[in-house]
Amino acid sequence: MFANFASRRHLAGPLRAVSPVESDNTEIDWKTANKALKRRVGKLSRPAPSANALKLTNYFQGVFKGTLPLEKSKVKDILELTLVEAVSLFIPLLYIGVVFFGMGALTWFVSGPMIENFIEENYLTATYWAAPSVLALGVFYRLTRPMFGGFRRYHGRVLRRHEAPAFFSLVQEMSRHLGVVPPRRIEINNETALRVDSYAGVNSIYRDEYKIIIGAPLLMGMSVNHLAAMLAHELSHFRDKHKKVAFYLMHHVSEWLFFRATGQDRYHQALLKRMQKENLSRIEYAELWSWQRLYIFQQAIFMALFKMHRVATSWKCRQIELETDAVAVKLAGVKDFTGMLRRLRHIQTSQSAVTVQNDWAWKEGVLLDNYALALAIEAKNAERNEKRNFEAHQEEEVTQFCPSDRVRVDAANEVVSKGVLVAQVQASLLIEDAKQLCKELTVLDYESTGIIDAKKYCLSAEKIRLLKHNKEKLNRVAQQYFDGRVDERVLKFEPSEERDVSQFDVQMSIDYIRRYRVEDRKQQGAAKNLLKRIYRGYVVKQLEANGLSVKRYLSEESGKDMREGYLEHMRSQYQQALYHMESMDQVFYQRASDAMRYLDIVSRNEASLAFHNLELYSQVRREIAALYEAHLPLAVIVNGLKHGVSTKILQAGVSEKQVLWRLIHRLREELKGRPIGIVLHRKKVHLLAYLDFKLGELPDSSSEMTIEEMASYLSDLLSLLSFQYHKWQAQVAKVLAKFERENDIAQINLLK
Repeated sequence: MFANFASRRHLAGPLRAVSPVESDNTEIDWKTANKALKRRVGKLSRPAPSANALKLTNYFQGVFKGTLPLEKSKVKDILELTLVEAVSLFIPLLYIGVVFFGMGALTWFVSGPMIENFIEENYLTATYWAAPSVLALGVFYRLTRPMFGGFRRYHGRVLRRHEAPAFFSLVQEMSRHLGVVPPRRIEINNETALRVDSYAGVNSIYRDEYKIIIGAPLLMGMSVNHLAAMLAHELSHFRDKHKKVAFYLMHHVSEWLFFRATGQDRYHQALLKRMQKENLSRIEYAELWSWQRLYIFQQAIFMALFKMHRVATSWKCRQIELETDAVAVKLAGVKDFTGMLRRLRHIQTSQSAVTVQNDWAWKEGVLLDNYALALAIEAKNAERNEKRNFEAHQEEEVTQFCPSDRVRVDAANEVVSKGVLVAQVQASLLIEDAKQLCKELTVLDYESTGIIDAKKYCLSAEKIRLLKHNKEKLNRVAQQYFDGRVDERVLKFEPSEERDVSQFDVQMSIDYIRRYRVEDRKQQGAAKNLLKRIYRGYVVKQLEANGLSVKRYLSEESGKDMREGYLEHMRSQYQQALYHMESMDQVFYQRASDAMRYLDIVSRNEASLAFHNLELYSQVRREIAALYEAHLPLAVIVNGLKHGVSTKILQAGVSEKQVLWRLIHRLREELKGRPIGIVLHRKKVHLLAYLDFKLGELPDSSSEMTIEEMASYLSDLLSLLSFQYHKWQAQVAKVLAKFERENDIAQINLLK
């Protein structure tokens, strides 16, 4: 299976190779991966450090001399830290107190009548009074479960000392220079961030046991000075024990509250899957409705506690961040610290360009072999935009617990320091074989999503960029050959029906297109406008049919302005415009069909597969259009889940999912009877085999897919179909446009 490189993570997180095949987008099982690595490395001899590593080690030992003095904490600072620690500990206890108070109040209310009836031997009545207490135990269990959560021991691949002796030396010398205990472990992954985390649970922070987690893209795209500024900032959190404990306590409590407030715990996710069950009985619907209301109440409590905690502690977090920035500036200097911030944001911003590139590669059937290197290359190519992009976004706060980049830069400028690092060296030299390590991380990412033999399909970023550039050139040729008709609508690329154009040769077809192109443009514009109205009307109709608020999902009033029969009227108008456009489509077909008869064997073989695919694919254009239209209400519902989830909303999504399920099977049946061939890895496969290869085979029942999974599947399905369709158009246009030029046939110039 191939990976979908769609960026489904936050800005500073790894660009996961999330495969649509997987039912849950869990992260890499780093624990298992590291165990396998340990067994493999244990059998190999460890090489001696390279000459570069020895030079860098000597350089770091000579630069970081002595220990940076630690400023003594003031009484005011100690009191503030004690306050935020107390708040962070009190808020979880407040939730526990609310739960126990509610349980105790209910028990006190029913215990008196229950005991009196037992004494009076009214056992049936006593049982009635005891029933609420028994039910309350279940509610109490549900409310207390979010208090307990698992701890992830690994966040990346463990970096061995012989793999990066220079990097270990840098961390060791900086830790000594700053007066902190060195980290127990260094892990590397595909994140675009460097951070420290607890080594074995939150309690390990109190024991000065921590680990460093570094993103490979930073090693490939930054200099040693920039990386040292980031390391100094993170290590500075451990210089003062009181600040360290308070800082991590605030962050852990905030994260714990946020995940519970947003319903991201596994218990709530299990409930949401049950709420999407098809054909719910009234009893089960009532049960799920009750549990959902309980979770809504619970999440409201957590959200209130989260906001309370954020207001009460974020000010101190921002202050601590600025204090650690000051230490980093003393070590790295103002210039390198500011450059680090600018470079970091630039690398993170470059992810979007790599995402587009990788999304194209996934559809084409290849994989990127080195994500970190690709990101570094993209950042270097767009280096001229680095300063401008940083200045445009420096006022934005990444989180409320960290100041904006503008505030951090202004604070850094107040610290007068040139830093101790002088040499300008690329951070990739800190790793003995950085490219090979980054390739290993990328392949691990693929294997975690079930891709077998991923190395077979890997290409370098330069090769993928070249292929994509050539594909874009072909798209421009197709744009000119088809006179701008390369859009989402599938052309009626098949033998003529409504209009007799069988006697049109190539030049006559071109002359006809040139003569009627103005009228055709009008019809295309009218059709696009009508189609927008039809899509909106259909979404409104489906939302109202499911009893959902149109204003909530579309940010507009309901379809009061849509009179009776409005949607049918728009459809009839669109059919009229479509009739004229499809008549012109047949002229485009005749132009290509006539030219195919005169091609030489090599050119005909090159274009025939794509030509016949276009013919066969155009025969299912109505099913594709129906699928695209029907997926819009589900997409609106899924996107609207951020405003709140209820059984009613999810059941509306289930209803739309069943409609799409039937349309998908209808489309598959139509495609099955048509030999649409695709060349994938030098093998000819059917279009359905290509789709199943990419997206995984459909389950036996629609109940095995959630509405989010169905929406994602439909989005990827339509994207893949569109990609192949335009690829066929480009292949046909390439060969036939060349034939027309060589035979002095006056082509249509789109620019005139």
